[in-house]
Order: sequence, then C-alpha cells, then structure tokens
Amino acid sequence: MNLEALVAPLRADVVSGAAVVARAAADTVRRASVRAPAETAAELRGTLGKLVVHILDAQPAMAPLVSLGTRVLHAADRHGDLEDVRRAVAEEAEAFRGDLEKGTETVGRLASRELPDEGTVLTISSSSTVRATLLYGAPTRQLEVICLESRPVSEGRTLAEALARRGIRTVYAVDAAAGRLLDRVGLVLMGADSVGDRGIVNKIGSAAIAAGAAERGVPVVVTADRTKLLPPRFPQGVDDDRPAEEVWRAPAGIRVWNRYFEVVPTAHVTRIVTEDGAFPPEEVARRRMHLDTPPELRSWADHQRARSVSSKEEPRPRSGV
Repeated sequence: MNLEALVAPLRADVVSGAAVVARAAADTVRRASVRAPAETAAELRGTLGKLVVHILDAQPAMAPLVSLGTRVLHAADRHGDLEDVRRAVAEEAEAFRGDLEKGTETVGRLASRELPDEGTVLTISSSSTVRATLLYGAPTRQLEVICLESRPVSEGRTLAEALARRGIRTVYAVDAAAGRLLDRVGLVLMGADSVGDRGIVNKIGSAAIAAGAAERGVPVVVTADRTKLLPPRFPQGVDDDRPAEEVWRAPAGIRVWNRYFEVVPTAHVTRIVTEDGAFPPEEVARRRMHLDTPPELRSWADHQRARSVSSKEEPRPRSGV
C-alpha cells in the first residue's frame, strides 16, 4: 500500500482548518484499515502506525491528527484478531469524525457565553469553532464581527460570507489593518491548530493581534476542542515554507517568505474554551500533562524535536560583502 499516495490529498490541503483536515485524515485511516493488505493483526497494526506518522508529516501543525492517531492505534492494540482490528480501527476513525463535530458544537455553545452583548469582535482565519461560536451567539446580540482576510489564501472570506448569510453585521478587512481596528474591538476570538508547550498555534498574524489586544486590555479568547491539546513535549511546527506563488510570482532575485502558522504566547490569552468549559491557560496546561500517546507518536515527536534543534544549530551561510 502506497502510504504517501494515501496522504497526498492531506498534504495538498492548504486552505482547510484543523477540524476539516482531521475529518479527511479519519476517512483515510478508515479506508486503510479495511483495504490494507495484511495477514496478521500485528502486520496491520504496523501499517497503521506508519500511516499515522505519514499523516503527521503531511500536516505537522495540526494537533487533531495526534489525537486521531492515538485513538486508532489504541483501538488496534485492544485486539489480537486481524478482522477485529480492521473493524475496531474503522469504527474508531468514524467515531472520531463524529466526536469532532460534537466537539465543535459544544465549544461553540460554551464559547458563545464569552461574547459581549454588544460591540465588536475581531477574528482571523476561518476556524470551525469560531464559526460555531459566532453563529450560535451573535444573532441574539448587537455585535459587529471583523473578519481579517488571512493572507495568502484569504480564507477569512469564507467565514465572512457564512456570518453575513445569517444576518450578522460583518466587516472584512486586510490583515495589515488589525492594529488600527483593535481600537474599536471589545473581544478577540480565535481558533487554534494546537495548544502545547510553546503556546497557541494559529494563523500567521495571530500573535501580533493578541499582543495588541493585551496592550489595550482587550480579552483574547481561544476556542479549541480537546483534540487541539497536545501532550507535553510534542512539537508545534510553524516553520514549514509554503508555495511562494501564493503570495507573488516574483521576478528573479526576490525570495518570497510564505508561512501559514505562528505561536501565540499564552501570556496574551485570557481564556481557552474546550468542551469542558472556559479555563485560564494555566489550567489547560495542567490538563495536557495527563494526555497519553502510543510509542510511534512519541518517536515521531522526539524526531521532530531533534530535527528542529539540529536545524537551529546549523551555521547559516554568510552574505557576501
């Protein structure tokens, strides 16, 4: 079975948020569990372990893929018969998809309590939990929502269109206007691709927005279902270069810098809303300490950390004078 071909659509998805990518990944695992050639449960378990690692390599910034891998590999470990493993993993992958949708709805309902009764809310990118929060709570309040464009793919348009269709007062603005717009904002609401040791990983531009909000005393609320919480010592990759032509087909001599994600320090975050409620970042960090992961995922995390350290230690080429 060509594992790289299986995960190619996941690697190519540069628009969807973490929840959408995770649902697609769950479908990939479910199909593989049924179709992967194997004569024993151990052989199938080995293939699934490799597949999960390939999925993480395809989208290393998205924590729900760690949660998916953990659940399906633990499901495989509970059975010794080949057909039982096939069935258990397929069922777990499908249950994961359902739990994602339930988690989005639950977080949206709980996070809607964080919305002010009136005023302006600013958000960036197109998080499914942010969308659920606003669609659940904004229609009953006198709110204006500012959706930043979220360059280079401009997925902020998708969120703006969804809100406008529900009659929510919506403003669409370029990312560079965030600092100016924060002066009229009462709440910053953002999603998360992961919550881990380094902080909150979200779309590029989020860190400056959170810092600006903190300076102004504006609350920053992050919506993140449980699948976004990473175990301790798991990497939060933000250094992956994306296609330059998304930004500009630049002439020779110009290098285009294009990365999608960055880390928001938890010092600038007021509360993180999960299915269990709204908590300060310190409480979420405590809860992450108890998360468990299979050995394949821990090995992947160790390798990613070692590679990151190695790349930082490599001497940079000096520019000519």
